[in-house]
Amino acid sequence: MHMDTDVRHAVVIGAGMAGLAAARVLAGRCEAVTVIERDTLPGVSGPRAGVPQGHHVHGLLALGAEVFEGYFPGLRTELEQAGAPVWDWGEGLCAVLPNGTPPPTTMGMPIQTFSRPFLEHVLRRRVRALDPVTFRDGLTVTGLSSAGPGKVVGVRVKDGDGEEEIAADLVVDASGRSSHLPRWLAALGLPSPRTTTVDAQVGYASRTYAFPEGQAPPSWMGVLQPLRAPDFPKGCYAIQIENKALHVTLHGANGTQLPHDAEEFLAFAATLRGPIADTIASLTPTSDVRRYARTVNRRIAYHRLSRWPDGLIALGDSVCAFNPAYGQGMTIAALEARLLDQMLSSRRTRTPLNGQDFQQRLARLTTSSWLMATIPDRAWEQSRPTWPVKAGNWFMNRLIDTVPHDPQLYTAFSGLFHMTAGPLKLADPRLFSRVLIGPRPGGHPVTTTV
Repeated sequence: MHMDTDVRHAVVIGAGMAGLAAARVLAGRCEAVTVIERDTLPGVSGPRAGVPQGHHVHGLLALGAEVFEGYFPGLRTELEQAGAPVWDWGEGLCAVLPNGTPPPTTMGMPIQTFSRPFLEHVLRRRVRALDPVTFRDGLTVTGLSSAGPGKVVGVRVKDGDGEEEIAADLVVDASGRSSHLPRWLAALGLPSPRTTTVDAQVGYASRTYAFPEGQAPPSWMGVLQPLRAPDFPKGCYAIQIENKALHVTLHGANGTQLPHDAEEFLAFAATLRGPIADTIASLTPTSDVRRYARTVNRRIAYHRLSRWPDGLIALGDSVCAFNPAYGQGMTIAALEARLLDQMLSSRRTRTPLNGQDFQQRLARLTTSSWLMATIPDRAWEQSRPTWPVKAGNWFMNRLIDTVPHDPQLYTAFSGLFHMTAGPLKLADPRLFSRVLIGPRPGGHPVTTTV
């Protein structure tokens, strides 16, 4: 099963979602996989310093859940037995959109909700149990070991006891937004890649709540109130998670002041439409208010470098990081791991992995999600948007304003949001024309089957 390639030992930098997914794939192809993590990893579910966004609501899209289930069979059942609820997206979501709230609509799209630390804990336990995998936490990677600018042969690490080199046939940078890969490449004499950023200046404030004894939870499983420039700079995402808890994240764009304490949290929630303020008013807080503001979209164009060293790839947020408001990060990590698996499977025996080809394919894989996140976020930037951005925002706003009054369009849009359908789905003339016509409040939905 192993040894069908020349990758005998792989080193994965980072034990977050992207790193765990990559380690799972490599464990089926390598004699040994070493996962290096700067944090000291907890033995139980809980936030850690290297994942400050772990205090905030995370969503695993339907496609991402499907891919993770394929690599970790029984994952959904394991999470559900531990208390993570499963529900239909159309039936359980209260979507507070600018032009109304869609009525409950059965979509046959199962969603599971949990905290980020809980999911990461379960996946880390699964990966740790794989025979080829070793975790080395409390180590900081300081650079790449090389045999000249064209070949990476391992990493240099340090801890409290000193420094060492770890040899590897393949190094995977999954260290996230804190990645130092551009500097490491420069140290090898390679050119600096171009970095593109789009910043809507979105911030988060989150806390968790418990339902008092005897009080029934709300009829909805999640509340989503998205941001939209320029008239809706405040919103929220709340979900029921494991341990019968409610996890609430309030967010604001364009520098909106976020709450610091309990009183400000309730006051901010009271400015929102929808049920969230009334719901949390009667609940018991189980955490402090936590804030987070590293939400800039950032894409590093490794795929455009004319030279790329053998023995190295990068994935996850270290390459393309999204504004977390769109919930794409964990799903993209799963899809990138699947891409790695496909490329390892399709090679001839003992043929080296083409890292440059991997980065180019990864760029194509993330393009659609990058546009989905950055087109609306560019509307918050002060510079005048280009006509493609204006056109894209007009169409997306028209679509979102129409879905509260059109269950079939709502279902199609949900498939696009959860990546179970591609953007071309909306090119169907029956759907496209309904978006162009726009919302018809009080009208009867078109009954054409989608």
